[in-house]
Amino acid sequence: MEGRSDGFTAIEDRYAGYTVYDNAGSKIGKVDDLFLDENDSPEYIGVKMGLLGTSSTLIPMELATTDESAGTITVSSDKETVKNGPSFDDDREITPEYENEVRGYYGLGAAQSTGSYDTHEEEPRSEVTHDDELRVQRSEEELRAGTREREAGSVKVRKRVRTDRERIEVPVKHEEVSVERVPVSGEATEAQIGEEEVSVPVTEEEVVVDKRAVAKEEVRLRKDVVEGTEVVEEDVRREEIDVEDATTRRAQ
Repeated sequence: MEGRSDGFTAIEDRYAGYTVYDNAGSKIGKVDDLFLDENDSPEYIGVKMGLLGTSSTLIPMELATTDESAGTITVSSDKETVKNGPSFDDDREITPEYENEVRGYYGLGAAQSTGSYDTHEEEPRSEVTHDDELRVQRSEEELRAGTREREAGSVKVRKRVRTDRERIEVPVKHEEVSVERVPVSGEATEAQIGEEEVSVPVTEEEVVVDKRAVAKEEVRLRKDVVEGTEVVEEDVRREEIDVEDATTRRAQ
């Protein structure tokens, strides 16, 4: 396995400082490392993650689209996926096992060989069998889409107290005293003559007001999951193979 390229080659200088974005246009970070295959073609980029740039993640160039005029690289995965991808540091060796771990995380096929990088940016891979048969492999990118939950807002329910004045009519009763004088005849005895005071109590009803809380209504909140379909579009790359026969044959 070839190690990380630390020389200031023209290819490394070209990619130095490129800004990396995810498929939604969110910034992931800047290119911190560049890994080349045996043909000096970029195969992996290392991107520093986090506010302090304390960790790096390895991204296969098969997932990347480079815009040299803007100095940007766009990967076909979202930022959260890249953030949780296999990490590495300066002391870690890029072994075939680690390379397969990275490729498997992003849903790519395993590395085809051990001892050197074997993925080219957009060139077909070929091998010659023992039967002198030339085999050229063609690959293309497939668009994959998933979903993730995000907070779309919140619903707040608040009770407030409002004071209204109510007026009700309450029937009440009270006593009234009427005086009626009736003439009588006959002689009065000494016992009936003298001062005398009679007290007659008079009553009336008074209104007593009492308030009590009575439940009138309740508000119920329920969340329903509504399913829908969204259409996403993304550019994908595929390899095409042209065969040019430049051989000459002798006429029979």
